Amino acid sequence: MAERWSNDLTGRRIHLSVQGGCGGTTFGLHCAVDQIQSGGRVLWASPEMPNATRFSQLFSSLNIVESSRFHALNLIGAMDRCVDAIVEAEQSLPRVGLVVLDDWCSPTGRIEKDNLKAIFDLAQRINSETTLLLISKSGTDVTGSDEEYRVRSKTEFVSQGFEIWGLYSGQRNITHLDKDGDVSDLLIEESGFFIV
Repeated sequence: MAERWSNDLTGRRIHLSVQGGCGGTTFGLHCAVDQIQSGGRVLWASPEMPNATRFSQLFSSLNIVESSRFHALNLIGAMDRCVDAIVEAEQSLPRVGLVVLDDWCSPTGRIEKDNLKAIFDLAQRINSETTLLLISKSGTDVTGSDEEYRVRSKTEFVSQGFEIWGLYSGQRNITHLDKDGDVSDLLIEESGFFIV
């Protein structure tokens, strides 16, 4: 049986740039399950809840008590207010180990300056041991380079100490996870990502 992908994410600040349809939300849910199984809580902030079928597939390994440690917040309105709500939740709930922001910025073009400012503020305000995972769509490459994915606002994220990760498709249903140049080949199964 294939080995389930896992990685110690404690205290990391990660910007995951996802090629369209490659499983960015699934990756976030996969990390959420790992965090909950290790005893922590997850704050999930997104304009919409993840697909219910996908959510139940990934969370099927958790019991009802464990599942209650997943807290969804709606990302609607000004990002700085959303950040305040996330920080308040992170500080008031015990053992929050992971904060995920999925689809937190516009899907194309430059990431809005106000959003970046709010996100960098969030990275400073949450506990240093809490992992922050941002999931956003990759940009489109108009330069003709051979990059597999294009990280939007990469310079700004790097200057703020974020790790740059990418998720992009390969051949034969393989998905590639690029962690700052270290590439893993993964298969997406019902219960998450598995190492090929």
